[in-house]
Amino acid sequence: MYAALMLDLLIRGGLVVDGTGLPGYRADLGIRDGRITEIGRIQEGAARTIDAGGLVVAPGLIDHHTHLDAQLLWDPYGTSEPQHGVTTVVTGNCGLTLAPVVDESREALVKSLARVEAIPRESLEEGVGWGWSSYGEYLDGFENKVGINVGGLVGHIAVRHRVMGEEAVEREAEPVEVERMRQLLHESLRGGALGMSTNRNKRHMREDGKPVASRLASEEELLSLTEVARDLNAGIILCSSDTPLELVEKLARRSERPVVWQSVQHLWNDPDRWRQQLEFVERVFADGYRTFGIANALPIIVRFDMKTGQTFDEFQTWKQLMFLPVADRLAAFKDPATRKRMAAEWDEPRMTVFHKRWDLIDVLSVARPEHEALIGRSVTDIAREQGKDPLDAYLDLCIAEDLATEFTTVGAGGDAEAMQEILRSPYVLIGLSDAGAHVQFGASFGYGTEMLARWVRQRNAFRLEEAIQKLTSVVARVYGLRDRGQLEPGMAADVIVFDPTTVQPCEPEWAEDFPARTRRLVQRCEGMHFTIVNGKVICEDGRLTGDLPGKVLRGAAYAA
Repeated sequence: MYAALMLDLLIRGGLVVDGTGLPGYRADLGIRDGRITEIGRIQEGAARTIDAGGLVVAPGLIDHHTHLDAQLLWDPYGTSEPQHGVTTVVTGNCGLTLAPVVDESREALVKSLARVEAIPRESLEEGVGWGWSSYGEYLDGFENKVGINVGGLVGHIAVRHRVMGEEAVEREAEPVEVERMRQLLHESLRGGALGMSTNRNKRHMREDGKPVASRLASEEELLSLTEVARDLNAGIILCSSDTPLELVEKLARRSERPVVWQSVQHLWNDPDRWRQQLEFVERVFADGYRTFGIANALPIIVRFDMKTGQTFDEFQTWKQLMFLPVADRLAAFKDPATRKRMAAEWDEPRMTVFHKRWDLIDVLSVARPEHEALIGRSVTDIAREQGKDPLDAYLDLCIAEDLATEFTTVGAGGDAEAMQEILRSPYVLIGLSDAGAHVQFGASFGYGTEMLARWVRQRNAFRLEEAIQKLTSVVARVYGLRDRGQLEPGMAADVIVFDPTTVQPCEPEWAEDFPARTRRLVQRCEGMHFTIVNGKVICEDGRLTGDLPGKVLRGAAYAA
C-alpha cells in the first residue's frame, strides 16, 4: 500500500515560484505519474528526492518562437533548450513548416527554410526523413520520441505550396484555391496545430531568390484564413515582421483570436518606433482585441560573413550579389562601379531594420593570422587607421580573407532603458529565441536565463516572480497550453530548479553535431540544476539524461 502511494519525485525545501506572479514561498513539491500531486510539507516517501534548499523551484520555461521543426527530428531535446530550463517549445513560426506537404512541394519548403532560417541544406537533406503528408501526421511523428514538449503552428508557406505548387511564389490565389487552403488549415488545427503563422517579411526569400510563398498572398486571403481559427474558437495567429500594424489589427478583429506579431525592439535608426508600437497595441486591447508583441530579453546580436550572411538583404545590390557564386561575388566586390552602387544604397535616406552604422560592426574572427589584431575592432576604427572609406575597408578585408571574416553587431535591443520598458509591457510576450535557426550565426537559447540574470538579478527591473510569470504562465495562456506554465496540484510536472544567485547563459560555442557534420553554435548555462519534463529529470547540471518524456501538445480544436 505504501509503495503504491510513493511519489516518483520529491523536490524538498525550495523557494516555490509558481508562475502566477504571487510571492514565492518555502515548500516541498511532490510528483507522481507526470503530474504535481501536492505542494507544502510532504511526508510521503519518493523514489527520488532532490534537495532544493537555497534554490528556486519554478515552472519550466516555454520557448514559443523557435524553428526546431527539422532539428527535433534528429535531436529530441532541441539542444540547448533544456540546459536553460525550457520544457516546452513551439515550432512553425514565420510561416515556415514541413507540413502539410506532398512530394512535389518538399523542395520548395527546404528552399525556404534553408535560406530564411539559415539552416544548412545538407543537414536538412540528410536529417529530414519525411514520411508524412498532413500537419497532424507530422506531429504524430514526435509521439514518444522527444525529450521536451513540442507544439506547433502550421505555416502559411506550406499551405500555399500544397494547394498551388510553384505558382505559390508567382501570384495571388484564386478564390477556389483560398477555399482549399481554408480546408487545409481546418484539417491542421483539427490535427493539433496551436494556430497558424504567416510571413510578409520583404527580406525573406528562398535559395533561388524568389519570395517565400506567403508574401504573394493578398490581404483578403490572409484574413479569410484567420476565420477558420475563429470558427473553431481555437489557435493563435502569428505574423512575422513587416506586417503593417493596420493589418495586424484587421487580423485580430476578423479572427477574434490572439494575434502575436514581431517584434517590439529598440532600433538604433528608429529609436521611438517601439513607443508607437506599444501605443498601437494598447489601443487595440482597449477595443477588446488581442494583439501581443514579442520582444527578446537580450540584445539581438547578429554574427555574419559575406559567404552566407543575410544581414544586408534590405539593399538590392547587396542582396543580388549574395546569390552569386563565391568567385563571381569576389570579383564584383572588387569592382569600383559595384562598390559605388552599394554605397549609394547604403546612403539612401530610408527606414531600414539594419542600422547602417559601421561603428557598431565589429570583427569577430579572422581567417588569416596577419589580421588577428583586427579582432574586436569596429569597421569605423579600422577604416580610420587605414585612411579608407568604411565600405572599402570592410570589403577589402572580406576579399583578403576569401569572405571568411566573421563580423558581429547588435541588431536591435541595444538601449537597455528602452528594452526594460518594452519587457515590462503587459502587451509583450518575451521570447524570440529562433532556436533551430541561424545555427552558424547565433545561439539565443538562453533568453530566459538572460532574463533571470540581467533583468532580475543585475538590474532589479523585475521581481523574480514577475519574470517567471512572463516566461511561463503568460505564454501558456496565450497559446492555449492549459495544463502548463504553473505549479499547482493536477498540473503537468514541468519544473525547473535553479540558483537565482548564479543562473546565467554562457557564451555560445561551436559544436559539430548536425547531420552531414555541419557546424552550429550551442550555448551552455550556469546555475540551472534540474530540468524536469512530465515528472522526469531530462537535464541535470547541464547533462542530458537520455529520458524522452516529452509530449506533443495539441491545440483546443484537436480531434483525436
